[in-house]
Amino acid sequence: MHIVKCKFSFNECEEKIKNEIKRLNAILFAEIDHKKNAEEVGLELNKCKVLYFGNPRVGTILMQKKIEISYDLPLRVSIWEKDKETYIAYKLPSEIAKEYSIESEVLKKMDEFIQTIISSVT
Repeated sequence: MHIVKCKFSFNECEEKIKNEIKRLNAILFAEIDHKKNAEEVGLELNKCKVLYFGNPRVGTILMQKKIEISYDLPLRVSIWEKDKETYIAYKLPSEIAKEYSIESEVLKKMDEFIQTIISSVT
């Protein structure tokens, strides 16, 4: 897993990542707001969201090779705030595929895709 510091506030980082996902013609499938979920059960947590996104035309190629990779798809990033700084955690698709012994030409493009998203906020 890679962890990088964002050069924007949490809210700006989240918005820029969502815009970049859309700009790259991918789909934002889900958003988990861990802070909100914690508050609903009376607990405190710094801002923390996980965004799940991707393109079925690409992810399906990997699942056709080995369906078990569906556990790690769609792609995701975790965004959190700590000590007034914003951080992002992510895995490269090629690293995920390696865990499943999958090789595919599409992985290079997928890596570039997620690196483009991350570089838009770092």
